[in-house]
Amino acid sequence: MSYRSWTPAPYSVHAQADPWTASGSPAPMLPGAPPMNTVSLPHPNSSPRYGSVHYDPPTGAPRILALNPLLSYSGIPPIYFNVLQDVRSIRLRNGCSPSSLQQPALNRPVMCLCIRFAGYPFWSIEVSNPHGVTVLDVLLRIREALLRGVSPQEATVSHTASEYFRARTRADPREYAQGVKRIDFLGPNVFFAGLSPSMDGQNRWDAHFVPTA
Repeated sequence: MSYRSWTPAPYSVHAQADPWTASGSPAPMLPGAPPMNTVSLPHPNSSPRYGSVHYDPPTGAPRILALNPLLSYSGIPPIYFNVLQDVRSIRLRNGCSPSSLQQPALNRPVMCLCIRFAGYPFWSIEVSNPHGVTVLDVLLRIREALLRGVSPQEATVSHTASEYFRARTRADPREYAQGVKRIDFLGPNVFFAGLSPSMDGQNRWDAHFVPTA
């Protein structure tokens, strides 16, 4: 599967044009990855603009909540997102507009979304945006949550996290000094694979990760 990438520029509240217009050099690519093109990206806190490929929000009567296809878990990662890397390394499928990241996360605007990390009972997060939660909001919040240090209670969840912690920080003494993080508990499953409805009946979504994209 091939993907295209985006690279956001610094945001300035004084800018008159689109503040998230890409500039500068593109983010580094993994070996074998397809060429990365410079594209524009809207600011994550701006109001979602409907109308992009693959997704049409409803009009009229409310419908059953459904995920944006870019976030939907189907066994094949909907986007290329290695959570070990900065969000600027995210790549979209060819033919998918960069503005798709600003689409609503669900088929109707919501200001708060609850996400649980499947397999890790202590981990749940809320994604919020007063203008409506977007796809990008979800991705940013997931990575932010995974970069947190772990509590003593969380440390009992995995017996292999320390192994992946050492591998991740071997070349970075400063990162090593920060200790084990939640991201180490994912083991080899470092690619975001999408969200699925939680089976606990609490109106939230489960996040899934896989070893390849």
